[in-house]
Amino acid sequence: MAIKTQSAKAKGRELQKRIAKKITESFHLEEGDVESRSMGAGGVDIMLSPRARREFPISIECKNTRKTPALAELAQAKANAYVRTLPAVVWKPHRAPYEDAIIMARFDDFVAWVKDVCESIL
Repeated sequence: MAIKTQSAKAKGRELQKRIAKKITESFHLEEGDVESRSMGAGGVDIMLSPRARREFPISIECKNTRKTPALAELAQAKANAYVRTLPAVVWKPHRAPYEDAIIMARFDDFVAWVKDVCESIL
């Protein structure tokens, strides 16, 4: 049985809110530095202030689906990514707890991102 559109959006919204809260708490950011974008709006799912991007340079697309995200979702993340951030997809597998969400990125993007982060540290 197919899930209703309203229910699917609610699942996605819940994942986005949890991801935004986790980033805010983990990096001791202020309210408003990390926001969940409304469903259907263009751009990244997790909006980051300039301060948040310095602390957490990852552009996130959220997927709370049965189907494992693949290249199309990674392409979406890359198209929407902030400059000098790692485009990534956070996926919560069906029936898994939110704590078991998985982050995915293209390996070449990941290597370039790590290189950029390391060069900025040195």
